Amino acid sequence: MGTSFKENLRTLLDRKDITIKELAYLSDVPKRSIENYLNARASMPPADYACKIAKALGTSVEYLVNGEAEKKSAFSSEAMQIARLYQKLPTSDKAVVERITKALSQ
Repeated sequence: MGTSFKENLRTLLDRKDITIKELAYLSDVPKRSIENYLNARASMPPADYACKIAKALGTSVEYLVNGEAEKKSAFSSEAMQIARLYQKLPTSDKAVVERITKALSQ
């Protein structure tokens, strides 16, 4: 694991197969800001952005900052991908997906 915010963020993006654009959407942090955290100068985000990024990636701020105490997800990467796609759907489509999922699981 990396020891800097930049390295830990890059590791998680790669491991979870999330693009910078997707992370920006999921975290509500501007894409350009995330790019700045990953570039050669690698600035450290303010606490509110670090919290949003950590939550979107299913990890802790502590892990992002120093590589320790990563929160493990109880869900497979496939389930996480489905959840990310679901989050992008409009509310009306989410209701349809929920009805279909309930019907298929019975």
